Amino acid sequence: MSSENKNNTHQQRFAALQQRFIETLPSKTAMMEEQYQKLVAGEQAAFTELIAISHQLSGSCGTFRLTELGQQAREVEQLALSMQREQRLEAARLSELEKAVAAFHHHMQQVLAAGDAVSESQAITRLAPEQIWLLLDNNDLTAELTNQLSAFGYPLQMFTSYQDCLESLASQSPALLYCSASLDDGVSQLFEQQQLLKVMQDRQIPWMLFSDQDNFSLRVQAARYQAQAFYVSPLDVPAMLGRISDLAEQQAESGGRVCVMDDDALLAEHFALTLQTAGIDCQLLTSPESLIADILQYQPDLVLLDLHMPTYSGPELAGVIRQYDTLKSLPIVYLSAEQDKAQQLKAMAFGADDFLTKPISDAQLVKAVQVRLRRSRELKNLIVKDSLTGLMKHSAIKEAAVLEYQRAKRSGNTFCLVMVDIDHFKSVNDRFGHAMGDLVITTLATLLQKRIRRTDKAGRYGGEEFLLVLPECASEDALQLMQSILDSFNTIVFHSSAQDFACSFSAGIACSSQGFDDAESMLAQADEKLYQAKSLGRNRVLA
Repeated sequence: MSSENKNNTHQQRFAALQQRFIETLPSKTAMMEEQYQKLVAGEQAAFTELIAISHQLSGSCGTFRLTELGQQAREVEQLALSMQREQRLEAARLSELEKAVAAFHHHMQQVLAAGDAVSESQAITRLAPEQIWLLLDNNDLTAELTNQLSAFGYPLQMFTSYQDCLESLASQSPALLYCSASLDDGVSQLFEQQQLLKVMQDRQIPWMLFSDQDNFSLRVQAARYQAQAFYVSPLDVPAMLGRISDLAEQQAESGGRVCVMDDDALLAEHFALTLQTAGIDCQLLTSPESLIADILQYQPDLVLLDLHMPTYSGPELAGVIRQYDTLKSLPIVYLSAEQDKAQQLKAMAFGADDFLTKPISDAQLVKAVQVRLRRSRELKNLIVKDSLTGLMKHSAIKEAAVLEYQRAKRSGNTFCLVMVDIDHFKSVNDRFGHAMGDLVITTLATLLQKRIRRTDKAGRYGGEEFLLVLPECASEDALQLMQSILDSFNTIVFHSSAQDFACSFSAGIACSSQGFDDAESMLAQADEKLYQAKSLGRNRVLA
């Protein structure tokens, strides 16, 4: 489906949700009026229901772009809360409440009469970038980058003028723009291209700056326009490739998985659709009793909980989640119309991490969730990822292998484990230094991460040794993949003060179809195949 068709579909779903919500307003208004009449009759217990109804409407009306109606619901809620605290039903106060309920009813009728005049919800669209764009006029540098980036499988598009790049941005967006600070021998300067810079900022396009000279003023300008990196001639291509891989991984992970629980089903559906439109997977939680089972099955990166719900409150459910060791670090964010700071802080004491206040715009919701998902990933990466390569640590990748063995045994699917080791790595350290050795390691790690599927996992198993876990993969497919990666790694050129050089690796593959008793025996087989490859002359893959 094209982006335009997706946007149209999302807008139609938003409009349909809004219309369904509007259709519920008469019955909710009638419930509000019924509770008021009970108060007139002296039934103080009606305060609880009136507060609950008006509280829910104060958050949901604003979200569905009915701002004034939401404000009027909020006025009813505040009056009812105040009267409940006073524990008196004075005529004057009842008269105030009656006027507030009547004002809500009157505006609700105006909303119904307006029909299509109600503003549409604003869907948040997500770019789906694929290419890396090179905006350079240095032919030698362009040729080298093209050769190196192609080895990593990045699709490229080249530009030699700022205007050509700007015109292409009218119809597409790159995954990354690598841009020179000046073109045509300094006649054309990047920071004079205000329209181009504005488009890049508005689209939030990741970009890097290349300059022939290091200049603090230039660096400040790059920071002002949110450049991801600043590189100076002569360019360290492998180091730049590592940064590009980091950016690509961040974009690949920019989605995430979120669970949403709210007693207002239409509002919860709206929140889920808003996040889905921005590329974030969502699951609606509807049953408090199955909350833990649903979370354990879905494995979300974040949970959005309403604060006030009829059967169990948000803090109570947050407390239950925190009772499970495996869910202690799961981020929990309240999403509620509660504006009392004391109540918010009290709710936070039950194990939640943050509080978002309804009504919240679609853009604010998406941004708030994205920021929290990014922070969650950063904390998780500190625990499970190797600091040098960004791949999973030894214990984490080994655990992934065990879990995949168990999963494959249940499903009957075939999977492969691959052990990879850089050839003659000690001589690289001895001849070119440990810093260059680290660069070789990180370059191979980047290449592995770039070329495997999102469902695959890669980890640093030892110093220069890596382990890949490839679910639903046959031995011949793993062999073909690793040979392709080896061919690409052979073409990457490393630059040192002594001389330029290239590296290779050896790899061994074990496939579950061979009938192993456990993951440990598969690992041993992959390791044995790796050393067979080395004994046969290295620079090869054996299965």
